[in-house]
Amino acid sequence: MIKRTYKKTPPFLERYIVVNQDGGVFVGLRGGYPQYSSNWSEAKPLFIENTSYLLKEKGTELIKESEL
Repeated sequence: MIKRTYKKTPPFLERYIVVNQDGGVFVGLRGGYPQYSSNWSEAKPLFIENTSYLLKEKGTELIKESEL
C-alpha cells in the first residue's frame, strides 16, 4: 500500500477574505465598486493577486481563508 503525503497549500494557491475597517467582508462588485456585508458567510475568498485593488482602500486587511 502506498502512503500518500499531504502538504500544506502552496502560498500562491492560498485564498484570502478582505475585511474593511467596519468589519464587513467583501462580497463582490456592483457597478464597479466593492460591496461589503456584515454577514461573514457571504464572504468571497480571493487569491492574493486579485486583492490589490481592494487593499488601496484605507483600513482594509486580509485574513487567510484557512484561519476562519
